[in-house]
Amino acid sequence: MFLRRLGLPWLLLGLLLLSAIPALAQDDSTLTLTPYTDEAFEIQGVAPEGWQNAGPGLRARQSAPGDIVLIAQQAAPATLAQIWPSLLPQLALSEIPESSGTYQGGTLEWTLYKIDVNAGGMSVAVDLALHEGEGISYIVLVQGPPEEYDALHSGLFLPVLDAFAPLEAAPVSDLPYIAEDVTFANGDITLAGTLTLPEGDGPHPAVVLITGSGPQDRDESLAGGGIAIKPFALIADHLTRAGIAVLRYDDRGVGQSTGDYSIATSADLATDAAAAITYLQDRPEINAEQIGLLGHSEGGTISAWLGARNSDIAFIISMAGTAVNGGDVLTLQNERILTADGASPETVQAQLDYLEAAYPLVTAQDNDALRTLATDYAQQLLDMASEEELAAIPDQAAFIQQTVDGTFDFFDNPWARFFLSYNPGEDWAKITVPVLGVFGELDLQVIPDQNAPALEAALTEAGNTDFTIVTIPQANHLFQTAETGSPSEYAELEQTFDPAFLPLITEWLLERVTVAE
Repeated sequence: MFLRRLGLPWLLLGLLLLSAIPALAQDDSTLTLTPYTDEAFEIQGVAPEGWQNAGPGLRARQSAPGDIVLIAQQAAPATLAQIWPSLLPQLALSEIPESSGTYQGGTLEWTLYKIDVNAGGMSVAVDLALHEGEGISYIVLVQGPPEEYDALHSGLFLPVLDAFAPLEAAPVSDLPYIAEDVTFANGDITLAGTLTLPEGDGPHPAVVLITGSGPQDRDESLAGGGIAIKPFALIADHLTRAGIAVLRYDDRGVGQSTGDYSIATSADLATDAAAAITYLQDRPEINAEQIGLLGHSEGGTISAWLGARNSDIAFIISMAGTAVNGGDVLTLQNERILTADGASPETVQAQLDYLEAAYPLVTAQDNDALRTLATDYAQQLLDMASEEELAAIPDQAAFIQQTVDGTFDFFDNPWARFFLSYNPGEDWAKITVPVLGVFGELDLQVIPDQNAPALEAALTEAGNTDFTIVTIPQANHLFQTAETGSPSEYAELEQTFDPAFLPLITEWLLERVTVAE
């Protein structure tokens, strides 16, 4: 997965990974439901006491080995039309089912679905509730054996719907700057965002923020798995307090922006950022000569693409951006993350061999060969698995199919084909405006050892006389102070930036722009 394509936090239901057991005949109307708040999904409600965390927004009963009962409570910055394509395969459905009605909860009105799933040789009864709000959708799901449906429906599902509510946003009336909701156009796509303006008439220098990979909202929310940090909200607040205007926006097809993210390449997304620059140039509060970019992860890569083609950019901050070919990034990323998470050398090597064999098939769009490769790789993983690991995969055919589906979900799209063929170093070698490249020492997604020297070499080749490259000690890909840098620990760390990060980018900018008095 390139740069953790964290975006819409799709449900991970686990329907094919859990084996069915006889109904436990317990009365779920006696469940003890306790209040909880999930800051990552920005929701609150009730959850069963004593159930185990099973993933982002998921709790599993786990009353016995193979217990399939779980509940999901999640939110996504997307429309229901965008969410359904992810839900359908997990529910073993080919089309959206007919609703079983509506239900008025304590805060939201829900559309309900009763779905009987037959997958992996088991039967699962699913209660699903969906609500679409303004730029965000909410999901509640309860699954269990058919014999327990009535008890789970009345004792868990409906009480959860009654208690479920979005978290109220903190009041912003005391902010020492203006926060304005704005829209701007890129052709037939409307992009919605927030422009924060320092006090005073200006003209103010401005920064356009470009999100990392995957469909993300204007705050670059990483909702899921307890990751509550909102990098772009933090950056916008800090820079605007220092006198620099900031425009951040929902990716196309996310939140209140229109368009289809699924067919967009990095080059396409660069045109959205270009439209943001054009919008700012027409704002009287903005100094049109001092508009620059700050891109995180893939956003840094997009900054290179745009910086080599757009003469209106005054400066670039690359926040864990790449400077080498995408395939090289993906290969080293997989090696470092798997190793950090304790995978065996044999497993790591199998993954690397698989990726290297897949790349040319992806770029050639040879899907038949890619399917064969993915199938063989899944079987190889099963052959390498221990008896304990195999016991957790009761349906090996389903495991193989999921591996193949996952391969195509990641690789069979325009974004992946562009990513594997694009070398941002070639564009960095054309950029002569001031550049700040910031890396995290412990970043396992955009490895500083791989990308920092390449960025320096490219900017030197460009004849750039004003660039700074900094690697922050102990920082990860999100620029948190980290222990290992592994994505698996993101949620466990303090949900804010390393103390060195915001002062670094602010001081660098203030030396190169003119802040209005």
